[in-house]
Amino acid sequence: MFGQCRARQCTATLKRLQPLCASLNLLMTDWNTILPNSPRYSSASLTAFANRVLAGFGCNEHEAHIVSTHLVDANLSGHDSHGIGMLPLYGEQVSDGNLVPNQTPTLYPSVGAISVVDANRGFGHHMALLALDHAMKTVPEHKVAILGLRNSGHVSRVGTYSEYCAAQGYVSIHMVNVVGHPPIVAPFGACESGFSTNPISMAMPVNGQAKPLLDIATSTVAFGKVRVASNQNTQVPANWLIDSAGLPTQDPHPMAQHREGSLCAFGAHKGSGLGMFVELLAGALASTDTVASMEHLPHGVINNMFSVIIDPAAFDDAEAVARRTLEFYQFIKDKPPAVGTDEVLMPGEPENISREQRQRAGIPVDDETIRQIVETARTFSLSTDTTHALLEVVE
Repeated sequence: MFGQCRARQCTATLKRLQPLCASLNLLMTDWNTILPNSPRYSSASLTAFANRVLAGFGCNEHEAHIVSTHLVDANLSGHDSHGIGMLPLYGEQVSDGNLVPNQTPTLYPSVGAISVVDANRGFGHHMALLALDHAMKTVPEHKVAILGLRNSGHVSRVGTYSEYCAAQGYVSIHMVNVVGHPPIVAPFGACESGFSTNPISMAMPVNGQAKPLLDIATSTVAFGKVRVASNQNTQVPANWLIDSAGLPTQDPHPMAQHREGSLCAFGAHKGSGLGMFVELLAGALASTDTVASMEHLPHGVINNMFSVIIDPAAFDDAEAVARRTLEFYQFIKDKPPAVGTDEVLMPGEPENISREQRQRAGIPVDDETIRQIVETARTFSLSTDTTHALLEVVE
């Protein structure tokens, strides 16, 4: 009875908070509001910094380049939750044997348009690209490729894979579940976690670019954003978290430091239902584990990804599809902005704006995150002074 009452209380509170979501969307993508006084570093120096740490983990030059470029691009895009701040966790996973540098994935023979790849717990940023390349070999014959990537290390920012497919002229949809640790997102109406952030990305290809590009967690916010807020000792918006009693909280520390409480699903029952189907498609269908069955590992983050890659030329001339996409894109852009909004932004535009700003003004990274990364480097016998000296502050 106590749990049912708490669930009703939590549900009612989340419904009252729904009108805040629109105004909070800008906050979630504008990390200058959460990192107002952090030092700003050049993207080149952060890439060199991450490269050095990844080499310390045992990654060869090729893999270190792929992973560091991916992480820094996430920072440039405004997704600091999936940027270089992930390195301390990766270091812990490598030490535990649950993340394997320079791994060779198992590429199973394709069945029609369907390909299955076992990443064997390799670095997901690298394994996912190899898996997509393998799957896309079926496109010339079938005009579509369906990929099940399983047992992968953290794949980080999923929008990267939509961009990768768009660069080759393909429409794509990607769904990722997260296993290996207890769930951290409360299903709608529940007061404890039942799945993880379970992101989705999709994009249309226009002149080799992903335009538009949707890249979202099915939780209100990615866990990494809570980690960043905790490192900054900053409260989070009221609809991001519930505490261990199922009540809304703005304190990020229990979740970030001890995994206490839960993230909230976005859009109440709609985001919750979508997150559940990501779990089923990426976990039950494309892989062999959902969060209900996978064992919990020390510092475990194992990703499974379900991807659909489509050649638009199977429907019509690819340039005609791109033209219609741009017509609709501009149709939405031309709508009058709402009160308090400067312009109507399409999915993917906040990332492009952030890239432009941060390439020019530098990427903000808080001191605590840098300290954690340097300490991780030390545990892998890297010189802390030499590693830290790679960073270049943008004045």
